[in-house]
Amino acid sequence: MNPLEPLLGALLRVNNSVVHRFDPVEENPRPLATIPWHTRMLSRWDAIRSEWDAFRAAGGRLPRIEDLLGEHQGNTEEWAAGLLVAGGRPVGPHTGRFPATVEALAGVPGLRSALWSVLAPGAVLPSHRGPNAGVLRYHLGVVCPSGAVLTVAGHEVPYLERGGILFDDTVDHGAVNRGATERVTLFCEIERPLARPWSVSNRLAQRLLGLDERYRSAPRRAEAWDRAVNPGLP
Repeated sequence: MNPLEPLLGALLRVNNSVVHRFDPVEENPRPLATIPWHTRMLSRWDAIRSEWDAFRAAGGRLPRIEDLLGEHQGNTEEWAAGLLVAGGRPVGPHTGRFPATVEALAGVPGLRSALWSVLAPGAVLPSHRGPNAGVLRYHLGVVCPSGAVLTVAGHEVPYLERGGILFDDTVDHGAVNRGATERVTLFCEIERPLARPWSVSNRLAQRLLGLDERYRSAPRRAEAWDRAVNPGLP
């Protein structure tokens, strides 16, 4: 075990307690209509979709998420992913392939990580809870067949193209793709909005949590897997 892991685990538990105390919002998924950065993401949706379609048309492939993250996520059937942002900064070969997408993501305040998330037909991610209350999850629907849904806090929410879902990762949630084609989203982790001084302490906690070797090594794994699955792709 990395000697930092017990310390980071303790930090996570303390930060989670603080976050839940000072952001008691329980609505999941959270409303998006009045959030400016979500509106900007929707305004860039056509460019984002065009870049994804061009990547697939060129034969672009993504590794399985368990290979990218270094541990299995509990899914059945294939769940593939392509890292775009880690630790708040663009990383890896995909940034050159998706310039409009990366530019759009740069306008999301507090963005910690972002990746392409692709669920194969029939894939199921069982209900689970994430460990980190200091971030919210945002899914932007890019390719969304009928039957692809997210279940969060007991609510079944369909994935929609040109639509977003924002929710607290520490509540029960899971996903399924009952459609006949792959479901593609932009999957983002965003610092949870808090009033000062708790926003400052949470931002520091997220940066310290980024010292975990699993997160630090993700960009290197992403580049290695991209070379393996896309050897002829610029």
